[in-house]
Amino acid sequence: MSETSNPKTGFNTPAVVFGGIAVVVFVYALSLFLQGGFLAAQALEYEKKQLTPPNEALLAAEAEQQALLEDGPRWLDEQQTKASIPIEAAMQRVIAKEQGPAPEGGR
Repeated sequence: MSETSNPKTGFNTPAVVFGGIAVVVFVYALSLFLQGGFLAAQALEYEKKQLTPPNEALLAAEAEQQALLEDGPRWLDEQQTKASIPIEAAMQRVIAKEQGPAPEGGR
């Protein structure tokens, strides 16, 4: 053998570089695949939570309760010992009671 020939060292640099690039591309593609699955599941969960039809019985009960709160003054019992008035009217009465009559000093 002559000294000018290159003996193989057993390390194939182009194959190692190509293999490394292939692994990086595979991991990136796998991460995109998993992220796509996650986003699809997230969108489905959002749709279930946000876009479900409203409960008609619950909406009717809430509307009935709100109408009772905003209704005019009325008696709650037959003995006329408990009355109900709208919340806004009750708050105005409390404020007027706390403020008392207006002072007559001119200030």
